[in-house]
Amino acid sequence: MAPLLGLKSLVFVILLGSLIFTNQAAGARVDMTKLEKQLHKRQAKTIHASWGDTYDCVEFHKQPAFDHPLLKDHKIQMKEELSSVSLPKTGKNQIDECPKGTVPIRRTTREDLIASKLSVNYTGSQYRAGVTYNTKLGETIYGASGVMNVWNPQVNEDQFSSGEIALQSGSQPQEEATIIKFGWTVNPQLYGEHVTRSFAYWTSDGGKTGCYNTVCPGFVQVHSKHTPDSAFPTTSEFEGTQILFTVQITLDKEGGKWWLVGNGEAIGYWPRELFPAFAPGATSVFWGGRVMSGIDRLSPPMGSGKPLNDYVLDDAGFMLSIRYIDMNNNQNILPEATEPTIDCLEYYNVTYIPEHGNVYFGGTGGLNCI
Repeated sequence: MAPLLGLKSLVFVILLGSLIFTNQAAGARVDMTKLEKQLHKRQAKTIHASWGDTYDCVEFHKQPAFDHPLLKDHKIQMKEELSSVSLPKTGKNQIDECPKGTVPIRRTTREDLIASKLSVNYTGSQYRAGVTYNTKLGETIYGASGVMNVWNPQVNEDQFSSGEIALQSGSQPQEEATIIKFGWTVNPQLYGEHVTRSFAYWTSDGGKTGCYNTVCPGFVQVHSKHTPDSAFPTTSEFEGTQILFTVQITLDKEGGKWWLVGNGEAIGYWPRELFPAFAPGATSVFWGGRVMSGIDRLSPPMGSGKPLNDYVLDDAGFMLSIRYIDMNNNQNILPEATEPTIDCLEYYNVTYIPEHGNVYFGGTGGLNCI
């Protein structure tokens, strides 16, 4: 009999975040002084968040996303994009709403530049634990979703630990893969701190171009408050309250936009021009945890950092009610025969309960993962 999830306390958090701009824009160097002057000219309002970040409200059509050369002919329908977003009420740990017609852009600091450079220039070994669905002949994927709990695993400066949904197409060879990811992460190289944040990632060529969040042009920010790299004010507790985060990536077939949705709020989208391999859709989806080892070959904890316990699954990292969206916009549970994806059996493990569409993952991490 499958173990039941007896969650003690579940809390959904509404994320409000920040956009990081660095000197790495699809491989091009950006003059920091020039960028600061451009942002200063564009800003309509400055917001100082309670956690220390500063945001500039930038006119929608002047945001750096449209500096991408593939988007020079992208049709911007500002009224349509902004009106499609429902705005939540302001609450604790939220930034103020930007004025109508503008979107929040996190002001870049020198520390951001250093952190982003480190995340671009060094890549350790990555290990996953979760489940993967691969399409059958004639099938394509138009999106995926799930409800994950959010943790703050302890990582070293050259490691990261994440929970994510990842859509992919063109995996052979890997260097040509098109990938979109969305989830939570503790990533000191990317953010310059050990705070748990949400993240979005994209590439159309196996990582040679593309980036996290808005480090390079491409992702179009739409929401006037929510952004793809938000800081979580609190995280899940072992044998305690679970902080939940609903994530979804979905394709608008008519416009070709890949929408990023967090807790029911449309944050923004990636235009179709960025993803020729996503025509008409993705070929696989992964739900679960991902970590990166450091230069010392030590891999960090995943999820709660505790070994997976079949009888107390709510103390593991998890993603509930996982679904993939087919070409008819149906929300589908994975087949019962779906096999777990585990890159390092020594330190990480997975439990998948197909009747509920729930996947549980985690582990302690360790030296020399095989």
